[in-house]
Amino acid sequence: MSVIDELDPIDRELLKVLQDNADLTYSDIGKLLNLSPSTVYMRIKRLKDKGLIRRVVAEVDPAKLGFRLRALIFLDIDIKKYSKVVELIKGLQQVKAVYDVTGEWALVLEVLVKDHRELSDLLDVIGNVEGVYSTSTMVVLRTIKEERKVFL
Repeated sequence: MSVIDELDPIDRELLKVLQDNADLTYSDIGKLLNLSPSTVYMRIKRLKDKGLIRRVVAEVDPAKLGFRLRALIFLDIDIKKYSKVVELIKGLQQVKAVYDVTGEWALVLEVLVKDHRELSDLLDVIGNVEGVYSTSTMVVLRTIKEERKVFL
């Protein structure tokens, strides 16, 4: 049985509410779900303890902070050096996601930078990581859909 099967309807609604607006107070959530603030607190704590809620963060608009260029970088690497490559890549501030994938490439990176110059510099850094054979880069022209919610 998966963890989702263990969720009761209240937990499911609570997760939906938090995904829409995690800035609500326990009291606000309680009013929406007809629960006391202490019950909301205990349920959220339990969901965090189970690992269903990994963290609660503010969603920031990167473009308004000057980060206007998003790109996907595909890496061909020496599999024997996989762990070292991953550790170095994870430590790069501009790298927002690292995906271990099937197919032609070993890793796909999602990066966020201010401009083409910063992307070029980042590609130089990644290309010089021991164990990286080659890269291929796709610049994101526009985001059509970007959804992080999990629908229950």
